[in-house]
Amino acid sequence: MRRATALFAAVLLAFLSLTHLTAPKAHAANCIGNWAIGIGGLGDNTSSVFIPYVDQPVGYNSLDPMSGFRELDRLFWLHRSRCPGDHIRLIGHSEGAGILHAWVTAHQNVGNANAILLADPKRAPGPGWGGLSSTPGNWIVGYPLAGVDNWFGNFPVLTVCNHDDQICDTSAGWWGYLFGGAHNRYDFNVWNYGDWDSGVWYR
Repeated sequence: MRRATALFAAVLLAFLSLTHLTAPKAHAANCIGNWAIGIGGLGDNTSSVFIPYVDQPVGYNSLDPMSGFRELDRLFWLHRSRCPGDHIRLIGHSEGAGILHAWVTAHQNVGNANAILLADPKRAPGPGWGGLSSTPGNWIVGYPLAGVDNWFGNFPVLTVCNHDDQICDTSAGWWGYLFGGAHNRYDFNVWNYGDWDSGVWYR
């Protein structure tokens, strides 16, 4: 019994150490005028696609979208409370874009911030069809990923969708996503977008 307990404790400590090493950490508040938060897609639990470019990646369990929503919310308000004058850029890819989309919809009146949605599954139709969250039965996945809309109010939101990416345009089919690199053919550098860019870039 003692050996089993010791083994369990060792495994638990190893797991916690690994989690500690791989999970993005909340950065110290550097009030630098322009701050960026990035949230990655399915399987990218450390938002690694954005780590070279953002001040704060969002660590979350991509199998639990609400964990990403809550962590994004926590990080945004933590920085806003410490650096109220900073402009906060938010960028998300794929599932992360869907989570960010829902967060913006719930915070339309927040000022001095903007969002960039890359391959957003919640993208409303036009041009092309709606994103993957528009497919029949999408309600099964639940909030925050179900349904498509463009309910952003006055919050500046730029949506970027490749015409051959099934995730943000279901008229594309799966060829571009599976074989054409469409889903990763985006500019992940948040600083290459403007603070107030909005609308849809469909290419």
